[in-house]
Amino acid sequence: EVTRFEIAPEIGYSFTGTPWTIAVGANYGFQNVKLVGDFSTTTQTLILSPYVRYSICSIEKFGMFLDLTGDFDVLSDNFGYRVGLQPGIAWMATKHWTAAFRFAFVGYNKCSFYGEEGFRFGFAAAAPTFGLYYNF
Repeated sequence: EVTRFEIAPEIGYSFTGTPWTIAVGANYGFQNVKLVGDFSTTTQTLILSPYVRYSICSIEKFGMFLDLTGDFDVLSDNFGYRVGLQPGIAWMATKHWTAAFRFAFVGYNKCSFYGEEGFRFGFAAAAPTFGLYYNF
């Protein structure tokens, strides 16, 4: 039996009149795996994810962007990180609400949370990361 919980809030600032945004996210994960009998194992992760976003273009309510991102695993015994580029698409549903989809990663990984160490190219059109943003 596996119990898993994950939450990843972000906060950032878009510079008015420019295509630039800076932000940081904190991805907290908890997983408990119940083994045979009363034995179980619990894992907690905390990944800090700062990024700089460049908005490439906008057409009506849609936009394309490119994030320069870093992910830093701060709870593991051997500090891990991932640095790279993530393209995405944004949909500005209203003046205040935006949905953003990131669908690829190109960069270097040295974080067990994301798999094996080394240079990575990943395309996840079928399973993009999704964010919902409120703009003040």
